Amino acid sequence: MKINTDDLSRSLEDYLEAIYQLEKKNRVARVKDIADLLNVQMPSVTGAIKILKNKNLVNYEKNSFISLSETGLTIAESVQNRHSALKDFLEKILLMPSKTAEDQACKMEHAIDPETAMRFRSCTRFFREEVLGKKIVDPARWKKIITAKQ
Repeated sequence: MKINTDDLSRSLEDYLEAIYQLEKKNRVARVKDIADLLNVQMPSVTGAIKILKNKNLVNYEKNSFISLSETGLTIAESVQNRHSALKDFLEKILLMPSKTAEDQACKMEHAIDPETAMRFRSCTRFFREEVLGKKIVDPARWKKIITAKQ
């Protein structure tokens, strides 16, 4: 199912992704937990939740738990998938430190579509299995190539 996310800002996508992560981890999402995860103030979370509720992406009543609607869940899973594909590529192919790969993936996930994410994932798998795995390029040589200062 294709969902139009053109009217969702990067920030709103981050809120959906945070709720998704909290629901997976704790089964519920609370305003305070979202604020802590995203390192923002609770009033910012409340404002974003109101916008997401008006777009029918979350279920929320004042002083209750926050949950993703079916559409919100679909969008959150898409954002998380794009993030994961990018982080894997940055960490496993470009050999970036995990924290750097995580930070960069957070920034980049909003700029690509699911098709592009799938291609990043396929490229990562191919390179790891076929190029590095079959020693077409020695992993130590790859590390030297990819980390060389130009």
